[in-house]
Amino acid sequence: MPYAPTHKPKTRIRIINAAVALFKKNGFENVTIDQVMAAAGLTRGGFYTHFRNKEDLFVACVESGMSLVTSPVLAKLRKAEMRGNDWVTSFAELYLSRLHIENPEMGCALPTLSTEVSRSGNEARTAFSRVIRQASDMLAWKLAKEDQVPGVDPGINLDAVDTARNVPPEYEEESTAMLAMMVGAVVLSRAVDGETADTILDHTRNKIVNSRAKRTERDQEKIS
Repeated sequence: MPYAPTHKPKTRIRIINAAVALFKKNGFENVTIDQVMAAAGLTRGGFYTHFRNKEDLFVACVESGMSLVTSPVLAKLRKAEMRGNDWVTSFAELYLSRLHIENPEMGCALPTLSTEVSRSGNEARTAFSRVIRQASDMLAWKLAKEDQVPGVDPGINLDAVDTARNVPPEYEEESTAMLAMMVGAVVLSRAVDGETADTILDHTRNKIVNSRAKRTERDQEKIS
């Protein structure tokens, strides 16, 4: 009996979803094609019907809109905003936490993949560069929106791979630095003992929150 026309696209999506989960948990280099196919409930032979190699699969994961922040984290951030809590503080507390560093499969893909993709081919590096730029753009937009910067596009969907618009350059600089600090802190924290990890996370979190507080003070002084 022949497969339905939708069979191949659905199988491809199954493989991509399985790969995303494994890449986030174990990194790029440490995941094999056999592991991906087993997680998808498929045999290795079917892999090459959809992808040339593992790098091609990684590019497909990125192009499919690989989620950097999981739905539960986004839900917590929305709840924090609804309660009137500061978004940056809430985000820093969630991202720079022991829960995040001890559960990579539940958290952001950037810390796990950053060191792995650097040793991969050009296609994977190009795709990952796009992920970094998108993450930085989204963060810049969110920071500018939180500061109520005039003219910033209010309609960008944080859950989608959208491009931030009308964001001042200083916010792009701030978001890139903040992203690098947070990702670097998680990478380091996962490589050291618990006490050292707590120190790294605490200091990075405090630096980010204090930096945002100082910006708010400067902005208020300009207004007055």
